[in-house]
Amino acid sequence: MKICEEKIPPLLVFQEITENNKLFADGICWLDQNLSEEQRLKGYANICSELLMTGQSLGEYLTDAVLYSKSPLFAKAVKEPSEQRNKALSYDIALIKKVVKEYTSQAVKKALAALPDATADYSALPDFDSGKFTLTADRLLKRAQKYGTGEFAKYKAFTFKGGRLVPVDNVDPIRLTDLKNYELQRNQVIENTLAFLNGLPAQNVLLYGDRGCGKSSTIKAILNEYEELRMVELPKSEINGLPELFGMLKDIPLHFIVTIDDLTFTEDDERFGVLKATLDGSLTARPDNVLIYSTTNRRKLIKETRGDRSVDDIGRSDAVDESMSLADRFGLFITFTQPNREVFFDIVRKLAEDREIDIDDGELTQAAERFALKRGGRSPRIARQFVDWLCSRIELGLDY
Repeated sequence: MKICEEKIPPLLVFQEITENNKLFADGICWLDQNLSEEQRLKGYANICSELLMTGQSLGEYLTDAVLYSKSPLFAKAVKEPSEQRNKALSYDIALIKKVVKEYTSQAVKKALAALPDATADYSALPDFDSGKFTLTADRLLKRAQKYGTGEFAKYKAFTFKGGRLVPVDNVDPIRLTDLKNYELQRNQVIENTLAFLNGLPAQNVLLYGDRGCGKSSTIKAILNEYEELRMVELPKSEINGLPELFGMLKDIPLHFIVTIDDLTFTEDDERFGVLKATLDGSLTARPDNVLIYSTTNRRKLIKETRGDRSVDDIGRSDAVDESMSLADRFGLFITFTQPNREVFFDIVRKLAEDREIDIDDGELTQAAERFALKRGGRSPRIARQFVDWLCSRIELGLDY
């Protein structure tokens, strides 16, 4: 393909790249002789500006456009491969690779300068880095089958709001190695998640216990541990939308954990019934690719009111049974309790070692105890806050 002598053919699978991707669309306009020279120059300048803004080469830019494509045909080719779809995918990949290889900035500027109406000094225009486009159709399909397409390939976490999935740009980077002690509890979550990812029977999980003991942190660390896992944060206000969320996720070839933090309900809260039915008993079955991991500080998920305490024994028993019925529907119930003094000190020591804090152990534990007493108790969260505080004090040369 000689620059300027033939137009870039349209893409088949990744049509939205040509239609919506500013860089590729402008690239087609570079060499259109029906445009004015001013329009062609503007198109070239837009390309350079876009690549400079992203810090990518043309090959890298188009690689991302393909990897994160929202093309329905691409999603179909991933879920239901066929000879025809694979052939269309191979055609697009070959075309993009050819564009990246042949449409270098030098070649394009030379072609623009050779047009009959060219008057500008094209040698003065900036260059862009072509880079390389190394994807093959087979590699792309295998990657998409493991990591998804579109937003599910680009983002690992989402929040469900108003009936739609909103990507989370900055996921908490906490890792399992950042969490100290509580190995028994974490291993139960890890083993259940591994079973889930390998298509084996796995359970919905309720993490129960004292505040600051690592329930939510364990769930977030699990997300960062497994690249193929995706997570959806479900605010309590959106629980009624669970059946709708299941419908959105069931046909996506990825594994999703839906998380609900601080799970408690007031009496007569309709969301209690929705979640209870969703976990066990609803006609809307939970998809095989979805699990629910929830945290709570309360064993009884329905808050007891003064009226509950005043009813007779039978009524009180019914209220307790109803409250416990939801917790019982989680197949795995894991308890996180507040650490005693020695366990708290052990967590502090391990965190201090990670941060390379080198002070006498007696000084470390005494300072940690004072810090914890001021904050009303000991917990892994308090231990981490203390170590962060201590690092700053040491760095600034202040007493601790």
